[in-house]
Amino acid sequence: MREEGLSLSETMRRFNINCLGIIKRWKRIYLEEGPEGLAVERRGRKNTGQPAKLPKEI
Repeated sequence: MREEGLSLSETMRRFNINCLGIIKRWKRIYLEEGPEGLAVERRGRKNTGQPAKLPKEI
């Protein structure tokens, strides 16, 4: 993107990605962690740290 001077929307079209948020996230990760950061698989949301709810006894 940076090397070719593409905008976010041009990058979306080139890689057939419909969500601008994905491109923005990838760009942020790349700027913070470099290319190695994009190789790490990130799945879902982070744990909130709240304990699991226990079922109520009847």
